[in-house]
Amino acid sequence: LGRQGRARAAQLRFDLLLGTGGVALGGELRAVAAELEACGLWDEAARAYVRAGDAESELRVLELAGNIERLEQRLRETTEAERGEHERLRVLQEVRDLDRLGERRRALHCAGEWLGRQAGARGEAGGRGADEDLVRAQLAEIRARLLRGPVVALEVGGERRRYALGAEITIGRAGANITVCSQAVSRQHLRLCRRDGQPICEDLQTRNGTTLRGALLAAPLPVGTGIELVLGGQVPCLLAPSDPAEPLGVLRVEVGGECYLAPLGPLRLGAWQICDAQEDEDRFVVVHAPAEREPLYLRGLRLGPEIELCTGDELCARRGGPVVLRVPAQG
Repeated sequence: LGRQGRARAAQLRFDLLLGTGGVALGGELRAVAAELEACGLWDEAARAYVRAGDAESELRVLELAGNIERLEQRLRETTEAERGEHERLRVLQEVRDLDRLGERRRALHCAGEWLGRQAGARGEAGGRGADEDLVRAQLAEIRARLLRGPVVALEVGGERRRYALGAEITIGRAGANITVCSQAVSRQHLRLCRRDGQPICEDLQTRNGTTLRGALLAAPLPVGTGIELVLGGQVPCLLAPSDPAEPLGVLRVEVGGECYLAPLGPLRLGAWQICDAQEDEDRFVVVHAPAEREPLYLRGLRLGPEIELCTGDELCARRGGPVVLRVPAQG
């Protein structure tokens, strides 16, 4: 009668803990599980150990109960869970290593492929596994730091400048690469590009037009040594080579109180090139280093021939050397 009473009391306590809706502490559940086990209520004890998250004790109790079928099932589940945890940790480490080496595009692909496999394994069950949260968080953290063009701030040789990257740059009120806050300016007002290697500008058939010394632009116009335009009859816009000695080089654009450098093609820094790139929903600013030259270094790590820049990156031309390219906070 005493044993029956203790068993009944242990069952009642377990039922009461289940009725708390998951508020019960693991220590309380383990204590009740031990009472159930001492009373020989193996199946109930196994359930309590599951709730307490004590897989080792659950397997021991199932073995004592002789519940071979359930024991084999739990061993398979445990093995699969351990395999899944090992794979998750491997993916996390690979993503972090690729991030440290500046290969952010590969890092995003690696994390995205693993998450896709997890979603496929869940199938119609849907939902989201708790083991995916760390990988998703790492993915979001990299995306939050990614440098996105076309207009970016870069510190080259200790001097901070704003660059408008791309082979073609538009200036306008909205939806343009360089935005100007003026109702006189059209959404897409002026286009800058190269023809036969020469920088040119072109009015995009705007309502208020673009003027040069009072004359409306009716055709593409070479920038030459520099021109002063007026957008929409109100906004001055200066276009000129950033280096007068290289009239076909990087273009300086002064508009709306801001100054931009537009290479109208790859931005060349010595032997390296910086380009704007886009893939699916992600946009990147990519640094290409020629294979025959010494690679760049990031935090003392030798980088590959192509990397994607993130805020906070400091690139050196040699290990331990001075910073040649820094990515400051944007804004």
